Amino acid sequence: MKRETEDAMHNLTQANLFELSRGEIHVTYSTTNILGGPMLSYRDSHASKSFRGDEIRIEKTAIGDVITVTLETIPDLKTVTFSLILPAVTVIQQLTGARIQVPGVTTTAPTTIAGPPPGPQLLYDVVKLRGTAQFIIT
Repeated sequence: MKRETEDAMHNLTQANLFELSRGEIHVTYSTTNILGGPMLSYRDSHASKSFRGDEIRIEKTAIGDVITVTLETIPDLKTVTFSLILPAVTVIQQLTGARIQVPGVTTTAPTTIAGPPPGPQLLYDVVKLRGTAQFIIT
């Protein structure tokens, strides 16, 4: 038993693939792919979108990595982004991964040609996403 535990400890690594969902929202995020950069796919009842490389903004913060993509931009109306807050997740390489629960935030920024409208400049919709974090060889 001790030998199995030691072997598992040597195979620990950071997860690089996250598959998450809640209700109609489904998100898959990979920190890297065979082309070398990050990839994120987002699907809900209104749209299905894929993002790569520079289309994905990654900020390292005290609460984890904040991964943000722009879902929609309508001039003189709104910009909608989706952000995923991911902690570092350590997994054993050969196993199916770890179960995780993380927040996903859809942010709507109202825009007008006349400048900021009265009221809040950002509107948030937060969902608790659940799924798996795992390591895949790319």
